[in-house]
Order: sequence, then C-alpha cells, then structure tokens
Amino acid sequence: MRISSFEVLGISTWRIIMLGLASSATVGTAVGLTMGDALGQAKMATLLVIAALVFYIALSSPRRLLDQQRVAQARESLLLSASAQACLTVTGSRSKTFMLIRPKEHALRAAVKEAGRRILLGTSVGAAVEASSRGIGSYSAALALQSVATTNARGLLGGDEESRGLVAASELSMETKLPMFMTVCFFTPIMILLYAVFSHTFQPERLVELVAFQFVVIDLGYYLCASERSPL
Repeated sequence: MRISSFEVLGISTWRIIMLGLASSATVGTAVGLTMGDALGQAKMATLLVIAALVFYIALSSPRRLLDQQRVAQARESLLLSASAQACLTVTGSRSKTFMLIRPKEHALRAAVKEAGRRILLGTSVGAAVEASSRGIGSYSAALALQSVATTNARGLLGGDEESRGLVAASELSMETKLPMFMTVCFFTPIMILLYAVFSHTFQPERLVELVAFQFVVIDLGYYLCASERSPL
C-alpha cells in the first residue's frame, strides 16, 4: 500500500484504516455465522485469514481508484495540453486560458477550477497551478497544466507515453491475475469436497455451510485478483 494515494485523493489514513477494520470485522462475523461448525477447529484460523484479506482489500481501494484516475488523466493530458496551448495562442493570456479550458476528467476539472479561483483571488498563475495540481495523479496531466504557466509545450510530450505504459502494466497484471483466479475456481470445490469426505461431514446443513464457504473463497479470490486492475 502506498500512503501517497490517500494524500492525492484527500482521504484520511485513519478513516480508511477504521473502515477496513469495520469491514473485516463485519465480514468475519457474517462468515462465522454462516459457516457454523462446518470447519471444526479450523474455523477461527479461517475467519482470521478472511478478515485479513478483507482488510487488505479495503486498504487497497484508494490505490485502485488512483490508478483508474491516472489512466484517464494520462489519456486526456495530450488533448488538454493541445487545447491549452491553442487558447494561449489566441488569448495571449495565461489567466484567461485557465478560464477557458474544460477538462472532462473529474480531478483535472477540479484542479483547473481551483487554479482559476486562485488566479481570480490574485495568486500568480505559476503558484496557482502548482497548488491545484497536487491532487493530480498523472505526471503528464500535471505537466500539461504547468506548461501553460511556463508558456512552453512540455506537456505535449509525456501523455501518450504514460498512457501506453499504464495500459501495458495493467495488461501484464491481468495476465498474472487471471490464471490465479482460475486456479482458485478450479481447486476450491475439489478441496472442500475432499475435506467433507475425510472429515465425514455428510449432514445436509454442514454441506450447505461448506458450499457457502466455497462462494466466500471464490469471491475473495476474485476481489484479490481484480485488485490491481484498472478499467481501460
């Protein structure tokens, strides 16, 4: 986990930790009530593992959200830089340029709006851009905004490279995660069936609890394997 993702998204670290603890405790309790005594002495250890995995999924949510934003911002940075340079050429004013450009991505739009507000309050363009671009996850998108403040075209260079790099990294991650999830889906029913046979668990209610536990394991496997994926 990178704490910087909390800072970029403006999320309190302690709040997300408390949310993770609450989520893990809730899921652990719900699974414990659902499973009953189907796992016998292994129940407590299994619940602790499930709670730990839920806690990790909750803490990694800001990073996944930031990765999604970074991809969208990197894709828009090239268009943003070009439109900003075009407006700057027409108006000849850096301040007016920030009043005219309208990014589509939410964080970029908020950063441009914040920069415009600071400029109207008398802050210099450079200082306004520097302060408002701290919440931007993509370095090429931040560079596109800074290029307006410094009146050069540096922002035209990095957007496409960053976007391709993020897409390639996401595809490589999915090539690793998909076989792992398929393995979980294949072996989980087999292992639960073997456990039922060797532990002589043939009561209908215990078998139902084991089937419910199987779905819990597969769901956790899905969320863990999808935790690094950014929708493209």
